[in-house]
Amino acid sequence: MQIPHNAYIDNMTGVLLAGGESRRMGRDKAHIKIAGQPLYKRSLDLLRKHCASVLIAGDRRDLSCPDIPAIPDLFPGSALGGLYTGLSAAKTDWIFVAPCDMPRPDARILKMMITERKGYDAVVPRTPGGYEPVYALYHKRCLPLMEEMLERGEYRIYDFYQRIHIKFIDWHQLPDNWEETLLNINTPEQLQQFKEDEMNTPVVSIVAKSGTGKTTLLEKLISEMKRRGYRVGAIKHDAHRFDIDREGKDSWRLTQAGADTMLITSPTKLAMVKQYTTDQEPSLTAAVAEHCTDVDIVLTEGFKRSKMPKIEVHRSARSEKLLCRDEEHDPTLIAVASDIPLSVDVPVFDINDANGLCDLIEEHYLR
Repeated sequence: MQIPHNAYIDNMTGVLLAGGESRRMGRDKAHIKIAGQPLYKRSLDLLRKHCASVLIAGDRRDLSCPDIPAIPDLFPGSALGGLYTGLSAAKTDWIFVAPCDMPRPDARILKMMITERKGYDAVVPRTPGGYEPVYALYHKRCLPLMEEMLERGEYRIYDFYQRIHIKFIDWHQLPDNWEETLLNINTPEQLQQFKEDEMNTPVVSIVAKSGTGKTTLLEKLISEMKRRGYRVGAIKHDAHRFDIDREGKDSWRLTQAGADTMLITSPTKLAMVKQYTTDQEPSLTAAVAEHCTDVDIVLTEGFKRSKMPKIEVHRSARSEKLLCRDEEHDPTLIAVASDIPLSVDVPVFDINDANGLCDLIEEHYLR
Protein backbone atom coordinates (compact mmCIF):
# COMPACT_ATOMS: atom_id res chain seq x y z
CA MET A 1 0.00 0.00 0.00
CA GLN A 2 1.64 3.22 -1.18
CA ILE A 3 0.77 6.26 0.97
CA PRO A 4 1.05 9.57 -0.96
CA HIS A 5 3.16 12.18 0.82
CA ASN A 6 0.32 14.55 1.67
CA ALA A 7 -2.64 12.15 1.60
CA TYR A 8 -5.28 12.13 4.30
CA ILE A 9 -6.08 8.67 5.67
CA ASP A 10 -9.88 8.73 5.50
CA ASN A 11 -10.58 6.07 8.14
CA MET A 12 -8.10 7.40 10.71
CA THR A 13 -8.38 10.11 13.36
CA GLY A 14 -5.29 11.82 14.68
CA VAL A 15 -5.19 12.04 18.48
CA LEU A 16 -2.84 14.41 20.27
CA LEU A 17 -2.18 13.03 23.76
CA ALA A 18 -2.02 16.03 26.10
CA GLY A 19 -3.48 14.84 29.39
CA GLY A 20 -0.22 14.52 31.32
CA GLU A 21 0.76 16.82 34.18
CA SER A 22 4.43 17.42 33.16
CA ARG A 23 5.63 16.67 36.69
CA ARG A 24 9.20 15.80 35.70
CA MET A 25 9.52 18.92 33.54
CA GLY A 26 8.14 21.19 36.25
CA ARG A 27 6.12 23.21 33.74
CA ASP A 28 3.68 22.59 30.91
CA LYS A 29 5.59 20.73 28.20
CA ALA A 30 3.07 21.49 25.47
CA HIS A 31 3.84 25.21 25.47
CA ILE A 32 7.63 24.97 25.66
CA LYS A 33 8.99 26.75 22.60
CA ILE A 34 11.67 25.28 20.39
CA ALA A 35 12.87 27.52 17.55
CA GLY A 36 9.92 29.80 18.29
CA GLN A 37 7.25 27.07 17.96
CA PRO A 38 5.35 25.48 20.87
CA LEU A 39 6.33 21.83 21.26
CA TYR A 40 2.79 20.49 20.84
CA LYS A 41 2.48 22.13 17.41
CA ARG A 42 5.02 19.74 15.91
CA SER A 43 2.88 16.66 16.53
CA LEU A 44 -0.34 18.54 15.82
CA ASP A 45 0.92 19.64 12.39
CA LEU A 46 1.77 16.03 11.53
CA LEU A 47 -1.71 14.85 12.57
CA ARG A 48 -3.44 17.58 10.55
CA LYS A 49 -1.38 16.69 7.50
CA HIS A 50 -2.16 12.98 7.45
CA CYS A 51 -5.45 12.42 9.29
CA ALA A 52 -8.95 13.22 8.06
CA SER A 53 -9.83 14.62 11.49
CA VAL A 54 -7.92 15.50 14.65
CA LEU A 55 -8.80 15.72 18.33
CA ILE A 56 -6.95 16.28 21.59
CA ALA A 57 -7.17 13.72 24.40
CA GLY A 58 -7.05 15.76 27.59
CA ASP A 59 -8.78 18.77 29.10
CA ARG A 60 -6.68 21.21 27.09
CA ARG A 61 -8.94 23.94 25.77
CA ASP A 62 -5.81 26.11 25.51
CA LEU A 63 -4.60 23.83 22.69
CA SER A 64 -7.92 23.36 20.94
CA CYS A 65 -9.46 25.31 18.06
CA PRO A 66 -12.84 25.17 16.29
CA ASP A 67 -11.93 22.14 14.17
CA ILE A 68 -9.83 20.37 16.82
CA PRO A 69 -11.78 19.68 20.04
CA ALA A 70 -10.16 18.86 23.38
CA ILE A 71 -11.83 15.90 25.09
CA PRO A 72 -11.31 15.58 28.88
CA ASP A 73 -9.90 12.18 29.78
CA LEU A 74 -12.57 9.75 30.96
CA PHE A 75 -9.93 7.93 33.03
CA PRO A 76 -7.25 10.54 33.80
CA GLY A 77 -3.69 9.83 34.77
CA SER A 78 -2.39 7.18 32.38
CA ALA A 79 -1.43 6.62 28.76
CA LEU A 80 -4.04 3.86 28.54
CA GLY A 81 -6.67 6.35 29.69
CA GLY A 82 -5.61 8.81 27.00
CA LEU A 83 -5.85 6.12 24.32
CA TYR A 84 -9.32 5.19 25.57
CA THR A 85 -10.43 8.82 25.40
CA GLY A 86 -9.16 9.18 21.83
CA LEU A 87 -10.74 5.95 20.63
CA SER A 88 -14.06 6.73 22.34
CA ALA A 89 -14.30 10.18 20.76
CA ALA A 90 -13.07 9.20 17.28
CA LYS A 91 -15.64 8.70 14.53
CA THR A 92 -13.25 6.47 12.55
CA ASP A 93 -12.22 2.85 13.05
CA TRP A 94 -8.56 3.75 13.52
CA ILE A 95 -6.71 6.37 15.51
CA PHE A 96 -3.09 7.41 15.24
CA VAL A 97 -1.80 8.84 18.51
CA ALA A 98 1.13 11.19 19.03
CA PRO A 99 2.29 12.89 22.24
CA CYS A 100 2.54 16.64 22.77
CA ASP A 101 6.22 16.41 23.78
CA MET A 102 7.75 14.90 20.63
CA PRO A 103 10.07 17.43 18.94
CA ARG A 104 10.80 15.51 15.72
CA PRO A 105 7.69 13.54 14.66
CA ASP A 106 8.23 11.83 11.32
CA ALA A 107 5.54 10.59 8.95
CA ARG A 108 7.70 7.73 7.65
CA ILE A 109 6.98 5.58 10.70
CA LEU A 110 3.28 6.44 10.48
CA LYS A 111 3.15 5.34 6.84
CA MET A 112 4.97 2.11 7.69
CA MET A 113 2.44 1.32 10.43
CA ILE A 114 -0.49 2.00 8.09
CA THR A 115 0.82 -0.56 5.59
CA GLU A 116 0.99 -3.18 8.36
CA ARG A 117 -2.33 -2.62 10.14
CA LYS A 118 -4.66 -4.96 8.21
CA GLY A 119 -6.00 -7.70 10.49
CA TYR A 120 -4.52 -6.24 13.69
CA ASP A 121 -5.98 -4.36 16.65
CA ALA A 122 -2.90 -2.16 17.05
CA VAL A 123 0.44 -1.43 15.40
CA VAL A 124 3.22 -0.29 17.72
CA PRO A 125 6.95 0.42 17.23
CA ARG A 126 9.27 -1.63 19.45
CA THR A 127 12.84 -0.53 20.19
CA PRO A 128 15.64 -1.83 22.43
CA GLY A 129 14.23 0.53 25.07
CA GLY A 130 10.75 -1.04 24.94
CA TYR A 131 7.38 -0.34 23.31
CA GLU A 132 6.38 3.07 21.93
CA PRO A 133 2.65 3.09 22.84
CA VAL A 134 2.06 6.82 22.34
CA TYR A 135 3.23 6.93 18.71
CA ALA A 136 1.08 4.11 17.38
CA LEU A 137 -2.14 2.95 15.69
CA TYR A 138 -5.18 1.56 17.52
CA HIS A 139 -8.51 0.14 16.25
CA LYS A 140 -11.94 0.58 17.84
CA ARG A 141 -11.85 -3.14 18.66
CA CYS A 142 -9.56 -2.21 21.56
CA LEU A 143 -12.24 -0.21 23.38
CA PRO A 144 -14.04 -2.95 25.37
CA LEU A 145 -10.83 -4.38 26.83
CA MET A 146 -9.47 -0.89 27.59
CA GLU A 147 -12.66 0.01 29.44
CA GLU A 148 -12.65 -3.26 31.36
CA MET A 149 -9.06 -2.75 32.52
CA LEU A 150 -9.49 0.94 33.41
CA GLU A 151 -12.62 0.27 35.46
CA ARG A 152 -10.64 -2.31 37.45
CA GLY A 153 -7.85 0.24 38.00
CA GLU A 154 -5.43 -1.60 35.71
CA TYR A 155 -3.36 0.95 33.81
CA ARG A 156 -0.35 -0.98 32.54
CA ILE A 157 -0.43 -0.72 28.78
CA TYR A 158 2.00 -3.62 28.54
CA ASP A 159 -0.60 -5.90 30.17
CA PHE A 160 -3.11 -4.62 27.61
CA TYR A 161 -0.80 -5.62 24.76
CA GLN A 162 -0.74 -9.23 25.94
CA ARG A 163 -4.50 -9.50 25.32
CA ILE A 164 -4.94 -8.01 21.83
CA HIS A 165 -3.87 -8.99 18.32
CA ILE A 166 -0.94 -6.60 17.93
CA LYS A 167 1.68 -5.99 15.27
CA PHE A 168 5.06 -4.81 16.53
CA ILE A 169 7.43 -3.03 14.16
CA ASP A 170 10.90 -3.66 15.52
CA TRP A 171 13.62 -1.02 15.54
CA HIS A 172 15.68 -2.67 12.78
CA GLN A 173 12.65 -2.32 10.45
CA LEU A 174 12.18 1.38 11.22
CA PRO A 175 13.50 4.17 8.96
CA ASP A 176 16.92 5.69 9.56
CA ASN A 177 17.13 8.09 12.51
CA TRP A 178 14.12 6.48 14.19
CA GLU A 179 15.68 7.42 17.53
CA GLU A 180 15.11 11.10 16.74
CA THR A 181 11.49 10.53 15.70
CA LEU A 182 10.63 8.61 18.88
CA LEU A 183 12.37 11.04 21.23
CA ASN A 184 10.21 12.51 23.99
CA ILE A 185 11.25 15.47 26.13
CA ASN A 186 10.31 14.87 29.74
CA THR A 187 12.87 16.74 31.88
CA PRO A 188 14.67 20.11 31.85
CA GLU A 189 17.93 18.24 31.23
CA GLN A 190 16.52 16.53 28.14
CA LEU A 191 15.17 19.85 26.89
CA GLN A 192 18.56 21.53 27.35
CA GLN A 193 20.36 18.72 25.55
CA PHE A 194 17.87 18.79 22.69
CA LYS A 195 18.28 22.53 22.21
CA GLU A 196 22.04 22.15 22.13
CA ASP A 197 21.76 19.38 19.53
CA GLU A 198 19.14 21.24 17.49
CA MET A 199 20.74 24.66 17.43
CA ASN A 200 21.92 25.59 13.94
CA THR A 201 22.91 29.20 14.61
CA PRO A 202 26.67 29.41 15.31
CA VAL A 203 27.69 31.21 18.48
CA VAL A 204 31.08 32.73 19.32
CA SER A 205 31.70 34.22 22.76
CA ILE A 206 34.09 37.07 23.47
CA VAL A 207 35.52 36.55 26.97
CA ALA A 208 38.02 38.42 29.12
CA LYS A 209 38.60 39.81 32.55
CA SER A 210 36.67 42.95 33.39
CA GLY A 211 38.16 46.12 31.93
CA THR A 212 40.08 44.33 29.15
CA GLY A 213 38.03 45.63 26.23
CA LYS A 214 35.45 42.94 25.38
CA THR A 215 32.76 45.42 24.36
CA THR A 216 35.14 47.46 22.20
CA LEU A 217 36.24 44.39 20.25
CA LEU A 218 32.67 43.10 20.01
CA GLU A 219 31.56 46.42 18.47
CA LYS A 220 34.24 46.08 15.81
CA LEU A 221 33.35 42.46 15.07
CA ILE A 222 29.65 43.26 14.69
CA SER A 223 30.39 46.18 12.37
CA GLU A 224 32.69 44.05 10.22
CA MET A 225 30.27 41.12 10.03
CA LYS A 226 27.47 43.50 9.03
CA ARG A 227 29.74 45.01 6.38
CA ARG A 228 30.16 41.50 4.98
CA GLY A 229 26.39 41.08 4.72
CA TYR A 230 25.67 38.82 7.67
CA ARG A 231 22.74 39.10 10.06
CA VAL A 232 24.24 39.31 13.54
CA GLY A 233 22.77 38.65 16.97
CA ALA A 234 24.47 39.98 20.10
CA ILE A 235 23.97 38.76 23.66
CA LYS A 236 25.62 40.27 26.73
CA HIS A 237 25.80 38.39 29.99
CA ASP A 238 25.44 40.33 33.23
CA ALA A 239 26.18 38.38 36.40
CA HIS A 240 24.40 41.06 38.42
CA ARG A 241 20.88 42.45 38.34
CA PHE A 242 20.25 45.11 35.73
CA ASP A 243 17.41 47.37 34.60
CA ILE A 244 16.98 48.63 31.06
CA ASP A 245 14.04 50.87 31.98
CA ARG A 246 14.22 54.35 33.46
CA GLU A 247 12.20 54.85 36.60
CA GLY A 248 8.89 56.55 35.89
CA LYS A 249 8.66 55.51 32.21
CA ASP A 250 5.49 53.66 31.21
CA SER A 251 7.35 50.41 30.54
CA TRP A 252 9.06 50.60 33.96
CA ARG A 253 5.70 51.15 35.64
CA LEU A 254 4.21 48.08 33.94
CA THR A 255 7.12 45.92 35.06
CA GLN A 256 6.96 47.30 38.57
CA ALA A 257 3.26 46.52 38.66
CA GLY A 258 4.16 42.84 38.31
CA ALA A 259 4.15 42.01 34.59
CA ASP A 260 6.17 38.82 34.11
CA THR A 261 6.75 39.65 30.44
CA MET A 262 6.56 43.18 29.08
CA LEU A 263 7.01 44.09 25.40
CA ILE A 264 7.50 47.43 23.72
CA THR A 265 6.90 47.46 19.98
CA SER A 266 7.36 50.11 17.32
CA PRO A 267 7.55 50.18 13.52
CA THR A 268 11.33 49.60 13.70
CA LYS A 269 12.08 47.49 16.79
CA LEU A 270 10.80 45.37 19.65
CA ALA A 271 12.11 45.19 23.21
CA MET A 272 11.21 42.64 25.87
CA VAL A 273 11.61 42.60 29.64
CA LYS A 274 11.05 39.13 31.10
CA GLN A 275 11.24 38.58 34.84
CA TYR A 276 13.20 35.58 36.15
CA THR A 277 14.23 34.39 39.56
CA THR A 278 17.93 33.58 39.92
CA ASP A 279 17.45 29.86 39.32
CA GLN A 280 15.35 30.47 36.19
CA GLU A 281 17.99 32.32 34.17
CA PRO A 282 18.01 30.73 30.71
CA SER A 283 21.21 29.17 29.43
CA LEU A 284 23.00 30.70 26.47
CA THR A 285 21.75 27.82 24.31
CA ALA A 286 18.15 28.43 25.37
CA ALA A 287 18.42 32.19 24.78
CA VAL A 288 19.80 31.66 21.27
CA ALA A 289 17.19 29.01 20.41
CA GLU A 290 14.38 31.25 21.64
CA HIS A 291 15.41 34.65 20.30
CA CYS A 292 18.11 34.36 17.63
CA THR A 293 16.78 31.99 14.98
CA ASP A 294 16.63 34.78 12.36
CA VAL A 295 20.37 35.61 12.29
CA ASP A 296 23.44 34.04 10.69
CA ILE A 297 25.65 34.22 13.75
CA VAL A 298 25.45 35.23 17.39
CA LEU A 299 28.34 37.05 19.07
CA THR A 300 28.22 37.19 22.84
CA GLU A 301 30.01 39.12 25.54
CA GLY A 302 30.80 36.93 28.50
CA PHE A 303 29.48 33.40 29.10
CA LYS A 304 32.97 32.13 29.85
CA ARG A 305 31.48 28.96 31.39
CA SER A 306 29.53 28.02 28.27
CA LYS A 307 30.55 25.28 25.85
CA MET A 308 30.51 27.67 22.89
CA PRO A 309 33.64 28.63 20.90
CA LYS A 310 35.49 31.52 22.54
CA ILE A 311 37.82 34.34 21.61
CA GLU A 312 39.68 35.71 24.61
CA VAL A 313 40.67 39.38 24.75
CA HIS A 314 44.01 39.94 26.48
CA ARG A 315 45.50 43.26 27.55
CA SER A 316 48.92 43.04 29.20
CA ALA A 317 48.35 45.99 31.52
CA ARG A 318 45.22 44.27 32.89
CA SER A 319 46.66 40.80 33.49
CA GLU A 320 49.63 38.63 32.62
CA LYS A 321 47.50 35.47 32.56
CA LEU A 322 44.87 34.19 30.14
CA LEU A 323 41.54 33.05 31.51
CA CYS A 324 41.30 30.14 29.09
CA ARG A 325 44.92 28.94 29.19
CA ASP A 326 46.84 29.99 32.27
CA GLU A 327 44.04 29.88 34.84
CA GLU A 328 42.47 26.80 33.22
CA HIS A 329 42.62 24.98 29.90
CA ASP A 330 39.38 25.67 28.06
CA PRO A 331 39.10 23.39 24.98
CA THR A 332 36.58 25.76 23.38
CA LEU A 333 39.12 28.59 22.97
CA ILE A 334 39.64 29.25 19.24
CA ALA A 335 41.72 32.45 19.27
CA VAL A 336 43.20 35.24 21.38
CA ALA A 337 43.05 38.95 20.61
CA SER A 338 46.05 40.50 22.39
CA ASP A 339 48.01 43.76 22.61
CA ILE A 340 51.30 41.80 22.86
CA PRO A 341 52.67 38.67 21.13
CA LEU A 342 51.81 35.43 22.93
CA SER A 343 52.90 31.84 22.58
CA VAL A 344 49.77 29.70 22.86
CA ASP A 345 48.21 26.76 21.03
CA VAL A 346 45.56 28.84 19.20
CA PRO A 347 45.90 31.71 16.70
CA VAL A 348 46.81 35.10 18.22
CA PHE A 349 45.50 38.28 16.58
CA ASP A 350 46.20 41.92 17.27
CA ILE A 351 43.60 43.24 19.70
CA ASN A 352 42.27 45.60 17.01
CA ASP A 353 42.31 43.11 14.11
CA ALA A 354 38.56 42.71 13.68
CA ASN A 355 39.05 41.83 10.00
CA GLY A 356 41.33 38.88 10.76
CA LEU A 357 39.07 37.60 13.53
CA CYS A 358 36.05 37.80 11.24
CA ASP A 359 37.99 35.85 8.61
CA LEU A 360 38.52 33.13 11.24
CA ILE A 361 34.85 33.14 12.29
CA GLU A 362 33.69 33.11 8.68
CA GLU A 363 35.98 30.23 7.71
CA HIS A 364 35.02 27.97 10.59
CA TYR A 365 31.33 28.78 11.18
CA LEU A 366 29.79 30.47 8.15
CA ARG A 367 30.97 28.47 5.14
